[in-house]
Amino acid sequence: MKHLLRGGVLTALVLYPFLVGYGLAQGYFVWVSVLLMVLGLLRLLSKGNTLLWPLTGLAILCGGLSLISKDQHWLKLYPVLMSIGSCVIFASTLLRPPSMIERFARLAEPDLPAEGVAWTRKVTMVWCGFFILNAAIALYTVYWAQIRIWVIYNGFISYVLMGCLLLGEYILRKRQQRLHQQQI
Repeated sequence: MKHLLRGGVLTALVLYPFLVGYGLAQGYFVWVSVLLMVLGLLRLLSKGNTLLWPLTGLAILCGGLSLISKDQHWLKLYPVLMSIGSCVIFASTLLRPPSMIERFARLAEPDLPAEGVAWTRKVTMVWCGFFILNAAIALYTVYWAQIRIWVIYNGFISYVLMGCLLLGEYILRKRQQRLHQQQI
């Protein structure tokens, strides 16, 4: 049941831009604000990864500020704050190793060689750059784009870009591993 709840909350958060777009178009401003806060609370209660709790707190904060200020921009700022928060989390692992990507890599390869550690550190830096760029574009869509552009970018394009970055990193990592094995 716990995994089902976690999966449902994660799915709703991924679909969040579409829910906001639909909710605002239908005049369900309050309901969207409450939904964001409830999703954040459910995610906290599901006792997921504590490293991600600040990001979950942002959902509660944005929903709450939206209700208090009666300003829909707080709902649309959530993806911006998620990118900034993700950048802060990834960057903090550069200061306090292992880097975020190294942590992920060690799930599949516990005995990561020194070259792999250096590689994952660089990839973590690339992700930080991605999150900064993504936050800037998302912020632009909040204030200077129509709601449908905000939905398309934050609900589709940003995920495609993340997927491309993941795929590109995977392909380059495998290439790097082959080159390293040939040198041995």
